[in-house]
Amino acid sequence: MTLRQNPRTMGFSIYYTAKRATPLTPDEAQRIDTIVQSSAEIEGYAHKGKGLNWESFTLYEASRLTGEDVLSGATALPDNKPFAMHKGARHWVDCLNRIRREVLADATWSVQIEDDALLWDDKHGWHDKASDGLASLWLGCLLSSPFRLFSRSA
Repeated sequence: MTLRQNPRTMGFSIYYTAKRATPLTPDEAQRIDTIVQSSAEIEGYAHKGKGLNWESFTLYEASRLTGEDVLSGATALPDNKPFAMHKGARHWVDCLNRIRREVLADATWSVQIEDDALLWDDKHGWHDKASDGLASLWLGCLLSSPFRLFSRSA
């Protein structure tokens, strides 16, 4: 996986889209919301400013969806501590795995981190080209974290 910084946010984002012929039902929307809201850690940062600098799971408004899109969005990955990006990616990939398996299994999906598409298999869920997980992203975090620690101004 090639990691490139997103110039819009100066970080990295995960992008996701699910397409199908039938629109999202109110029950499906509620189930997705329940899955997304299952993380207290993210809310802890949003309310207290402690921990990783999480961004909430972002879904585009229905009026912005095109064609057969039933779900589409982008979420910036945390980047304020070593390995934050990997932890954030793992969290949101797990969330998207649950949404795909439990709510939108009949949709055609696209998930990517910046320009790199993630692959799907039923056993492991979303993963990068290098593994059944996010090994390339972890390696990128490992290689970049010492430089990020020293490059930040105090």
